[in-house]
Amino acid sequence: MLLIVGEAIVAYQRVYGQPYTGPWPSGSPAIAAYVAARLGVSTVFVGGVGQDGHGTVMAGGLAAGGVDIGHLAVSPGAPTATAYITYRGEEREFDFRVGGTAATLVAEHHLGDLPERADWLHMSGSALIFGEPLAGTTLAALRRARAAGARISIDPNVRPEALDTTARAALVEALGLAHVVLPSQGELEALGVDATALVDGGATVCTTLGPGGATLTVASGSVHVDAPDVDAVDTDGAGDSFAAGFIAASLAGAGPVEATRAGVRVAGAAVGIEGPMTVVPDRGLLTG
Repeated sequence: MLLIVGEAIVAYQRVYGQPYTGPWPSGSPAIAAYVAARLGVSTVFVGGVGQDGHGTVMAGGLAAGGVDIGHLAVSPGAPTATAYITYRGEEREFDFRVGGTAATLVAEHHLGDLPERADWLHMSGSALIFGEPLAGTTLAALRRARAAGARISIDPNVRPEALDTTARAALVEALGLAHVVLPSQGELEALGVDATALVDGGATVCTTLGPGGATLTVASGSVHVDAPDVDAVDTDGAGDSFAAGFIAASLAGAGPVEATRAGVRVAGAAVGIEGPMTVVPDRGLLTG
């Protein structure tokens, strides 16, 4: 079972000057959970939603992908988190409305014994920036799953300037516990984390390069994997889709290179479709 704990956010998005589209179920951890489940992985997502229309959108999107939503933390007195995303060419502007919402109200008791039952736990660093108790619960899940023998993967997935001192220290600690690290280009350097030290400690580091593919680094060396040539329609969640493909292939028995190839294929399929949780990837993408 794959366990993902993190923020659930309903997104509205637009090209600058155009009307917003949405609401779209979103949030980096939720996107990864959705895509992994679509790829056949038994996936549980623990996140917080309100008892409102946006909460219905979020739960419905996850369930449509086959994600187990039985552990969603539903908070009747708090709204579901939202985000407004504006594309300006290749740049994106984010207006997050997460503070004081149900997204942050995920407590450790909502985990039950899931960390001890998980085969793999995936964490997005974004889960650490929106406040407590979500951040602490996410870290507790990671520590417990690691102690119980689960594989741990982490996508740092956060701008360093968005991290306060506590969140930065927590993310660095978490990276040190990971078996697989999935940063975007330049992300570890910006965080002051040495990729070589992670690899020397036994981790696999797979750096995503957008349309440039991905570079896998393990103790024996590095391998570059090209991305497929696709017409990108919506790049929101590309890195999360890559992570889901990498995890799904790994759980199916693929080695790191084949898992990386699966990741770029799945991400390529995802960016060709509008919306962060709309792709229905062919499971054949895991093997080519």
